Amino acid sequence: MTTSQDHDNHRVETRLELQETIFIETIASDSSHAGSVMMCNSLALSANGLQVVVDDDISIGSIFRLCIDLRDADPIFLVAEVKWKRTDPESDGFRIGFLMFESEDTDIQRWKELVADMLGS
Repeated sequence: MTTSQDHDNHRVETRLELQETIFIETIASDSSHAGSVMMCNSLALSANGLQVVVDDDISIGSIFRLCIDLRDADPIFLVAEVKWKRTDPESDGFRIGFLMFESEDTDIQRWKELVADMLGS
């Protein structure tokens, strides 16, 4: 696990460079079609954000439910917005930056506590 601060993007939060499995629930625009789930890996995470690599293009401003499948903890369910994207130089995919929402019926508080514990160790 590596920590870093990204001064180029004016980031003040410490990030953990950690690879975890992330499931992104893409909900269909109407109820007659089932949603789908996209699986990807994280590159970095913080208490309020997450950077992932995905195969498919995702629009900035899109809001998704996420499930973070941590190796040493129960899965965490969150809601997040795509804040930025760029092509990934190491694959044919995209790097996506998510901003976590402070939302009811999610595990945002447990997420923040878990990140704080990882930073403290």
